[in-house]
Amino acid sequence: MTEFVLSRARAHRLLLTAALLTVLLTTAVLTTLTAYSGAIGDAALRHSLLSGPSDTESAAATTLFVEADVPADEREAADKAVRDGARRTFDGLPVTLRTLMRSGPYALPRSLQPPSARSGDPDLTHFAALDRSQVRVVEGRLPRETAAGREIEVALPEAAARALSLKPGARLTLVDRLDGPDARIRVSGVYRPAQVTSPYWQLDELGGRGIKEVDFTTYGPLLTDPAVLGANGPVSEGPSAWLASADFRALTTGRIDALRDAARDGPKALVKSPAMHGTTAVTTSLPEELDRVERSLLVSRSTLLIVALQLALLAGYALLLVARLLSTERAGETRLLRARGGSRGRVAGFAALESLLLAVPAAVCAPLLAGPLTRLLAGQGALSRIGLRLDTSAGGSLWLVAAGVALGCALAVTVPALSEEPKGRARALPAPVRAGADVGLLVIAAVAYWQLNRQTSGVVTDDTSGTLGIDPLLVSAPALALLAGTVLTLRLLPPAARLAERRAAGGRGLPAALAGWQFSRRPMRGAGPVLLLVLAIALGMLAIGQGASWDRSQDDQADFQSGTSVRVLGAGQGGLGAAGVYSAVEGVREAAPAVRTTLPLSGDRTASVLALNTGDLGEAGGALLMRRDLADEPVGRLLA
Repeated sequence: MTEFVLSRARAHRLLLTAALLTVLLTTAVLTTLTAYSGAIGDAALRHSLLSGPSDTESAAATTLFVEADVPADEREAADKAVRDGARRTFDGLPVTLRTLMRSGPYALPRSLQPPSARSGDPDLTHFAALDRSQVRVVEGRLPRETAAGREIEVALPEAAARALSLKPGARLTLVDRLDGPDARIRVSGVYRPAQVTSPYWQLDELGGRGIKEVDFTTYGPLLTDPAVLGANGPVSEGPSAWLASADFRALTTGRIDALRDAARDGPKALVKSPAMHGTTAVTTSLPEELDRVERSLLVSRSTLLIVALQLALLAGYALLLVARLLSTERAGETRLLRARGGSRGRVAGFAALESLLLAVPAAVCAPLLAGPLTRLLAGQGALSRIGLRLDTSAGGSLWLVAAGVALGCALAVTVPALSEEPKGRARALPAPVRAGADVGLLVIAAVAYWQLNRQTSGVVTDDTSGTLGIDPLLVSAPALALLAGTVLTLRLLPPAARLAERRAAGGRGLPAALAGWQFSRRPMRGAGPVLLLVLAIALGMLAIGQGASWDRSQDDQADFQSGTSVRVLGAGQGGLGAAGVYSAVEGVREAAPAVRTTLPLSGDRTASVLALNTGDLGEAGGALLMRRDLADEPVGRLLA
């Protein structure tokens, strides 16, 4: 039987080569899209959770913040408890733990205050043992450990040193606000945060800015040696804070659910740890950040599914067309086999074995080609510019997808051999079209478009259990519209053929007249290539539209995230009055100060407040990046 199949294949090698190329391309493309979807999902997840200083909110949301009033002699046990709790919270991922130990509050000398303010509350400060990798010395040196009874060496934040007019070498006496002994200090240096937007500075109640003004002013923290804050240190004890961050470089999308559950349960268990005393605060926004990332991943996957479904539609029709040509070419051979006693099942078995010979090479080659093709895709456009690295190793899922697609292609090649050979004169239209299948598809596509136009939830929907998922209507609607428009061409083909025959018959050329007569006599003979061409052109136009929509979406998201052409994040006490400094920079046309802060509300809620000086934006509001269709009036007029 195998020898007979191979003999048949050699006799029709051109058509079988075309079928083999079609099966291989279809399997390779769909397998590559699967590999690309998985690799880009994992890379996007890691990129979002490992965001650098440019994305402060995302980086801070993925950390675990712990603050507790732990006695100095029990800090070692608390450190171990926090480290173990962080590992549980991050589901066993590698964890980096940074600490910030604080003293109680101290009052600065009245001589440092303006004369008009000396009758009010004194200015406050406190000592802190900071992670020295998070600071940069701008003047002097970092403090060292000093002997008992001698002056405590400290380093001042740059903003505080400037406001208090203090330099290295200055000596001060601080008054303990908790009725402890005074502290004599000597300023050894001035420092600034290495990166003020680093999540580490959320451990500092001043946020790394050096100055905080409420009803009174606080300067600091005073960076000192950790021994000063030890069990037998010369300063009063204060709360301790820990910041745990995980290494997400090995995280995959398959662990999102487990990590989210761990991030919800871990902080609760840490609060109940015996090593944590007094008031203990344990917070992380990792579950919410994972929800946001997962929603974005669903959006990207839905886009790939839309493309994959359209490509599968095109490839499936191409395969059916090649299989039909092969079946027509073998019509005489098939009749001879049936006349000599071959059953339909036997003939179909030959076709199935032959199609398996096409599917096996495709199933083997497609996963091997998926890696290089995925890297080729990632090397184009925006992905290449941001330096995103994809893991393109061929996993077991890729081999399963390749095998499934190859078997589907084999089935598509076998189907024409199972159908009955048409008897009598060919009809002008296929039976499904005569029954109104094209009109039915058109109605279904119109209903899908109408439903899609009414939706406001986008590509991500919630089921009855509240689980996020991809909207099947959005994925299938473009393919339905594409298929309905293509099949509708079959109904328009006979009238077009008759019109072409009349036009050709009215001319003087015999070849054109014969071609028009032949086309109008059997319009369905050329319908296959025409439909394939229509489908390919429509798919190309749809891809152009989707590409333009994606580019516009990325531009709008970037404009919304940045808000303006250049955004400067500054530390210290510049406030709204620092805009003039940036306006004086050469090349800057407009500069508007903006301040973002949070306010506590009732019920343990917080509100974000954004203060923007719109008077510095100019009449046109050109400094703000905002789409014109989002408002009925120009931006400058709305903000005036």
